[in-house]
Amino acid sequence: MHSKIKFLIFALLIGLLVTQAQASNPIPTNRHWLFYTEPDRSPAELQAAKQAVADQLSPRSLARRQKMFAYNPPIRLCDLPPPAQFVKLIEATGCRIVHVARYLKAVSIEGTADQVIRATSLPFVTLSRPVMGHASSRIEELPLDEFKRSDDIIADSADYGFSYRHSAVVNIQAAHNLGYRGRGVLIGVQDTGFSNLRHRCFESLEVLAAYDFVNNDDNVGNHGDQGDGAHGTKVLSVIAGLDSGFYIGVAPDAEFVLTKTENTVGERPIEEDAWVAGLWFHDSVGTEVLSSSLSYDDWYQYDDMDGQTAVTSIAADSAVAAGIVIVNSAGNNGRAAYPEDKVGAPADARWVITVGGVIPDSSKWSGASIGPTFDGRIKPDVAAQSAGVYVASTRDEQNYLSSNGTSFSCPTVSGIIALILEANRDLTPFQIIDILHETSHMSERPDTLLGYGIPDALAAIRLAESMIVRREIDPPAEFAMSAYPNPFNGRLYINFARDVGAQTISVFDMNGRVVRSFKNFGVELSIDFGGLSAGSYFLRVDGAFGVNSIRIVYLP
Repeated sequence: MHSKIKFLIFALLIGLLVTQAQASNPIPTNRHWLFYTEPDRSPAELQAAKQAVADQLSPRSLARRQKMFAYNPPIRLCDLPPPAQFVKLIEATGCRIVHVARYLKAVSIEGTADQVIRATSLPFVTLSRPVMGHASSRIEELPLDEFKRSDDIIADSADYGFSYRHSAVVNIQAAHNLGYRGRGVLIGVQDTGFSNLRHRCFESLEVLAAYDFVNNDDNVGNHGDQGDGAHGTKVLSVIAGLDSGFYIGVAPDAEFVLTKTENTVGERPIEEDAWVAGLWFHDSVGTEVLSSSLSYDDWYQYDDMDGQTAVTSIAADSAVAAGIVIVNSAGNNGRAAYPEDKVGAPADARWVITVGGVIPDSSKWSGASIGPTFDGRIKPDVAAQSAGVYVASTRDEQNYLSSNGTSFSCPTVSGIIALILEANRDLTPFQIIDILHETSHMSERPDTLLGYGIPDALAAIRLAESMIVRREIDPPAEFAMSAYPNPFNGRLYINFARDVGAQTISVFDMNGRVVRSFKNFGVELSIDFGGLSAGSYFLRVDGAFGVNSIRIVYLP
């Protein structure tokens, strides 16, 4: 792209975000994303680059990715870091690279206005986009004395205590009685940090990895750092708490990865950038379910909530295509006027499981953000209790308090997904989405208030147990290919097991008509489906090793 054109886009973006700042008061930063083109690489160089990334991933990460990709190593172009020559040229402008934004083919940089303009003018940079920030997530919390403890501890055979009410809404006790408690599943929680992990409900907590992307260390607590971890502690307790007689979380036997990406007190929080960086951390260590009770909307407008604009939404869908089930709270703007009452990012992402909220009688909680997305998709996907949810106290190590917000319905659904995966380890994120939709109480009549409704953990587990998932980790033949994500929206990525030389690629509609046709000479490519109608298509490839075809589903 010509440098003058790139500068014009850069200036227009600055103007757009200044206008949004006046409307919603986000905090400007000196950080920007630089989006770059894919460099020219020989097949050998590309394979070596992919192998280098694979060598940095944990065995759990590779195993999870192999459920999605029928080639080795299971690495895509968007997983690769920028080449060394790009890094040198960016740094030569005086800018500092803060994070490599995997999934986006971008880096975040910090520098003066002149330095950023010079970086934006580099020949391989396609776009520069300001990183914005705002104050921490809005959390509604009810004082503990508004609820009488004697009224809220309901004795049952498992002694759930304070957690009984919100877990009973989604039938957790029945799932636990079958023996499902998340054993062997790796759950990630991305939040403000995690203070007071000395609380008695965390005595059995097993944390495999943790990182603080606000303070750049591996301590996700407070300890004098920027940001307060009270919110993350409460969210984590809903999934992981175990204090028999007083509190039992949804998946207390799971293992956990904790990341702090939200700065609750800093003057210039840069949250979306940290969120994307944290996402790759979870990917690399092998997180299978990511629970994120965070929402970004202050510097976006409703027409940005289309799943294809916010950087966190784009990155989230790409991570789902790599096998991570991402669960995100819908947000707490339900009482705002239209369109401020809509879900934020990344809750608007197509393949993120967005969680709304209900009160204990299963009717909608008025504070929960609603759908649809700007492009008309149903959101939230499902809903769980978000009013009067008991969580671990951050004031002491013994007690529990009541909080409101979709921040606390989100971890309930994240825990249910861990139970589903425990029942069937071969399930992909897309299959899990289908299971949740099918087994929630409004599956036949979803709406934009509760989505498909309130999940039934027992029914979801039973359905997962009955599913037989056939997959091959290794390519079945020299010409093996895969396409992802599938279903997809906008752009489809196609990978081949090896370089098979020149190929003719044709896309057929269901009537057998060719709607796209072109030549390809590599092991990975992408197709832009803009302008085509939603529906099923057949992708056919003719090459030196014969003919191969797969069915793809386009959902614009």
